[in-house]
Amino acid sequence: MSGGGGGVGVGGPGRQRSPIARVALLVGGSTLATLCYGLTIRAGMGLGPLFVLQDGLSIRAGFSIGTAVIVTGFAFVAIAMALRTWPGPGTLILPVLGGVSLNLMLPYLPTISGQPQRLLVVVGASWFMGLGGAMMIAASVGVSAYDSVMLGLCRLLRRPVVTVRLAMEFTVFVAGWALGGAVGLGTAITAVLIGPSIHVWLRVLHRPAMPGAVPDPLASEVTRRRAAR
Repeated sequence: MSGGGGGVGVGGPGRQRSPIARVALLVGGSTLATLCYGLTIRAGMGLGPLFVLQDGLSIRAGFSIGTAVIVTGFAFVAIAMALRTWPGPGTLILPVLGGVSLNLMLPYLPTISGQPQRLLVVVGASWFMGLGGAMMIAASVGVSAYDSVMLGLCRLLRRPVVTVRLAMEFTVFVAGWALGGAVGLGTAITAVLIGPSIHVWLRVLHRPAMPGAVPDPLASEVTRRRAAR
């Protein structure tokens, strides 16, 4: 996705972040979201809808789940571009960063046993996965391709993030289920929580959560360059 140009600082509306802070926010959000993804895998209660798709793809194609993250990431980049949401540098980096990070993290994440513990991990990981997504959006240097598609649809359909995200989760869930991805109670939990979580965390980070407030990709950057001339 492209998150637009110069984002709003976490410290308050209208306060711009430095480039280093924006990169740190992007990488931190990606790392948090990837860690939460790995925890849902280890909980063994079924994966979130997008992850069901990635899991099904990895099973059918015979490659690692991290490679599936990379493949689906670039597929969503293409869809986002079709929605006229142009990728920022982060959008192109994130599929590789997320896929490689997941492959590196998984061997070190323990398998979670006990139904209460597994349920707690899935709920917590799903909620904080939304924080990771919101951080990447707020970084405004190009966020995950999946979120790029989400914001492109929000702008096109003039619908809130929660509604669009739930519709997207259902669509990728059906596709992933058809491919044989891991489905369970965790799938429903993540599907229900991820949209509201991103919505809430975007507000916490002082980033507009409604589609009408989502800036046109790179528009702020273009405005700044014109003003400098």
